[in-house]
Amino acid sequence: MVRLNRIPEPSGRLHSSTLPSQHEKKNPSPITVGVLTTANKKGLPGGEKSRLFKEMVEYGKKQNISIYFFFTREVDWRRRRITGYLWTGRQWRKRIFPFPDIIYNRIRFRNIESQSQVKQLLRRFERDPSVYLFNSRFLNKWEVYKALRTRKSTAKWLPETVRFNHKSLTTMVKKYPAVFLKYSYGSLGKGIIKVRRLSDGQFAYAVAKKGGTNWKKCSSQDSLYRQLGYLSGNAYLVQRGIDLARYKGQIFDLRTQFQKNGQGEWILTGVAVRVAGKNRFVTHIPNGGRAASYNEVMNEVFGSTSLTRKQVDEQLEEIRVQVPRVLEKELRLSLAVLSLDIGVDKNGRIWIIEINSKPASFDENDIRTAHWQNLMDYFIYVNQNRTTER
Repeated sequence: MVRLNRIPEPSGRLHSSTLPSQHEKKNPSPITVGVLTTANKKGLPGGEKSRLFKEMVEYGKKQNISIYFFFTREVDWRRRRITGYLWTGRQWRKRIFPFPDIIYNRIRFRNIESQSQVKQLLRRFERDPSVYLFNSRFLNKWEVYKALRTRKSTAKWLPETVRFNHKSLTTMVKKYPAVFLKYSYGSLGKGIIKVRRLSDGQFAYAVAKKGGTNWKKCSSQDSLYRQLGYLSGNAYLVQRGIDLARYKGQIFDLRTQFQKNGQGEWILTGVAVRVAGKNRFVTHIPNGGRAASYNEVMNEVFGSTSLTRKQVDEQLEEIRVQVPRVLEKELRLSLAVLSLDIGVDKNGRIWIIEINSKPASFDENDIRTAHWQNLMDYFIYVNQNRTTER
């Protein structure tokens, strides 16, 4: 039978504030981590992520963790060697490394990860008892929705979502004043389409673009579908639009990161806010959005001592406890880092808009620092607790 790497489940759920920190004590046993990624135009790791990879290496050194980076074609299974790159602090050095203790999948592009030889490589790593692979692939919106719908404790956070076709579009635009059409494999707000039902019975739609929002009118549901029907074969979804709370007149959402720490527990790493640009319906910075402070926005929108603000924090805590655990179980994946885009409506109720297993780095220094510290602690936890079972 195939031997699988297993990490024991923690004995109980602890809030992050109750956990002892490992940051100040150096890990006594050296650990090697291989980061599977993609090359930039110069054939080096990371592209625009290069700065973040260098940060990762520096945090690893503090904990006696050696980190190198490699690409999918550089694995020699017969000799169990990997040709990869080491950041020396000044430059990238190409070297031959033994198989690492842990492999962190940071392949940056879905089209590369979906290639058959890459999927085969990831499966081999998953089955190899000498290494531990985590965050093994991208997620898609439909599988995430179906997984979280299986439990009442997680289904309540989800805006109603259906596969896109003529019937579902017609039903959803009748049911809700606004809906969003999203590509199931998309990210960063690219290609999202908003459809609004107008007071005169007509409809308007617009595609999220960097240049601005250009609304087009349709006189009927059939006309709307004729103009959008080209999406049918492309795994698009129709999602209920939420009447979001506004900050200084603009919609916003919460960018949250959850990850496992040095006890293997899911914790909330941090929360930031992204505010949409004027007349925009997506908050992503490439589409005109901007960063804002969670405390500043929450205090202004709901008041610093309000019951509503407290309820938002309590809902985030409930999501921490439930959502990552259900995703891991239902999708049968080993996850350790997740980002959740979360909408907050005018009543303070929160909604999960999107979940990403390959989150982009936060611009907020405190969140990014906490992320690296927790990630190193998790590497140590994995190395100390990994068992091999038949």
